[in-house]
Amino acid sequence: MRNTFMRPKEIVLRNNTANRPGMTLLEVLLSLLVLVVALAGIGALTSLGRQSGADARDLTMAQLLCEGKMAEIASGVIGPTNNQGRFPNEPDWTFSVTATAAGTPGLLSVRVSVTQDPATYTQPLDFELVRWIPDPDYAAELAQ
Repeated sequence: MRNTFMRPKEIVLRNNTANRPGMTLLEVLLSLLVLVVALAGIGALTSLGRQSGADARDLTMAQLLCEGKMAEIASGVIGPTNNQGRFPNEPDWTFSVTATAAGTPGLLSVRVSVTQDPATYTQPLDFELVRWIPDPDYAAELAQ
């Protein structure tokens, strides 16, 4: 009679997956998860870089416009009077000029502020520059 009873160490598994080539479904899903997380991170960094570039561009434009208006005042092209308005070539930007006595006779403290139009931008950027310049009225008083 034939012995049909087998001991556990003698059992041979026919569906042994350890020797098969290829990847399991779990490995494929985990690699897809890693890929999706990496792409989401790259997308967030790209958006952040674009926003930072736009902010740097706007700040540079504000500085250039403010320095240009201050140069016009310092050179005497326009007088150091309190006024405000828009730039003719940049309609999205407004400026205001405030001139006050600097505390030293013969000097004016000129403050030029440049702001993006709040009607156009949700978070308007502003830049301010202060410079002491000779008071043209004081020089005229001394000449008399």
